[in-house]
Amino acid sequence: MKCGKRIVLFTLFAMNLVDQPAPEVTIEQGTLSGKISTDGSFFEYVGIPYATTNSSTRFKAPLPPPKWKGVYKAVEEMYQCPQHTPFGVVGTEDCLKINVYVPSEANRPLPVMVYIHGGGFMLGNGGKMIVGPNFLVKQDVILVSFNYRLGALGFLCLGIEEAPGNAGLKDQIAALRWVNKNIAAFGGDPDNVTIFGTSAGGTSVSLLVASPTTNGLFKRAIVHSGSSLASWAINMDPIGVASTIVSRLGYDTKDPEKLYEIYSQLSHEDLVLATANIPITHLVHKQLLLLPCVEKSFLGVESVLNDLPYNLIIKQPKKNISLMYSSTDKEGWFFADEETKDTLEIKDKRSPFEEDLVFKSKKEEKALALKVKQHYFGKEAVSEKTILQLSDLYTHLYFEMPIILELELMVKTSDAPVYSFYFTHSGKRNFVKSRTRFVNEIGASHGDDLMYIFKGSICPYRIDDKDQRVIEWMTTLLTNFAKYGNPTPNDSPVRWIPHSKDKLNFLNIGDELKMIGIPNPEAYRLWKDIIEKHRRTKVD
Repeated sequence: MKCGKRIVLFTLFAMNLVDQPAPEVTIEQGTLSGKISTDGSFFEYVGIPYATTNSSTRFKAPLPPPKWKGVYKAVEEMYQCPQHTPFGVVGTEDCLKINVYVPSEANRPLPVMVYIHGGGFMLGNGGKMIVGPNFLVKQDVILVSFNYRLGALGFLCLGIEEAPGNAGLKDQIAALRWVNKNIAAFGGDPDNVTIFGTSAGGTSVSLLVASPTTNGLFKRAIVHSGSSLASWAINMDPIGVASTIVSRLGYDTKDPEKLYEIYSQLSHEDLVLATANIPITHLVHKQLLLLPCVEKSFLGVESVLNDLPYNLIIKQPKKNISLMYSSTDKEGWFFADEETKDTLEIKDKRSPFEEDLVFKSKKEEKALALKVKQHYFGKEAVSEKTILQLSDLYTHLYFEMPIILELELMVKTSDAPVYSFYFTHSGKRNFVKSRTRFVNEIGASHGDDLMYIFKGSICPYRIDDKDQRVIEWMTTLLTNFAKYGNPTPNDSPVRWIPHSKDKLNFLNIGDELKMIGIPNPEAYRLWKDIIEKHRRTKVD
């Protein structure tokens, strides 16, 4: 009798440890199986190959996905593209995998939300460490996430057919085409796809909206903390950046063919380690960050960006894609936290402007740089004493102002609604802030909104009532937008007013929900005047 009880107890215990299979799904590549989430609320199919790469396509668009016989077990999500982590270089070049999370009980066909991860185009993946699906799938949407190539493998741009640029963006487009072709098999609606992303993922979304190659792949788009008009969105000197990076490995050339030969021969570990341990803001200032680029045209080669995003936005036919933009009130904390006494002294002497702006003379640039410095620092120097002011500069220059200037363009050039929210909630799930020197400040850092959208395993802490309320607000508003193109179709929990050509309207998401005007009007006027007069409209 005792033995029988022990067997029953052990069986019940083991059932919680063994993955329960989800229904099999047949797509063009073959049949695949997934697993049921631990609480039974959704099915997960992870690590599905959506495209392939090999040595011949190392810096080019990916190849079609593989087919298989039998049943592919889509249960392994530990794939990621090569990148540097605290544990060293991780990932493999065969990393183009996609994850699909499907509510187990919901009326089909379901709206689809496709998330593009951030990480400065050099870090990150679509796995559940950040992109935990639990919060969103409860709102009866299918969530899709995926990996795309990073660093040199994804964004080496040499202006030659062997390395035309934007391989990482081409991976993203391949993933969207995979979704368009296969999501119906999972119960999704291919005609109701919303793409969304954060930071570099948000900028990717913005670039995909601007690109003429993505027509018909998505119906709506949400851009979190990114913009195609940001100074870090486009590599204005891709040959120079590629040359500078390999100079750290002992090479000295600016010849595209020779650079291609060097990059082709280097292992992915060497490519990653060339700029490892340098903070992202310093990579930007030192021109060591490989980014999307404006591509040269080659016969038979599809380009993602054949012009600067600003030109594409104002010149292309109306896409009429419903849009949502967002930023946090203290984006700059994430970047200011990297500063040291030495780097602050350098910041005090250098111009705040990047390569996306052009000036008639050094004298003009110096005068405007002084104007910017006086706005943020008055007569003080850039130092530890004024680190909060520096973080505000980073917030406005890299995120808030490019986003506002982009959405203004979209309001003028599209008949579809454009919404914006401003995330100011200061809660226990502000994970990024909790890792900075600003942990005791009030506000939300770059990336802090993520943990109110996703149940990432990186943030396992108990959810209190205030944070739970914000999670419910965020997930309801975002999924309503994905379902209906309107985040508050019943004017609940607030009436969210889209922008108009006459007035910009922002939903402040903090301790309460309320509509506000432009968050920082003086900084907006300062940067709008500078950027619109000095925006680069051509690349060499």
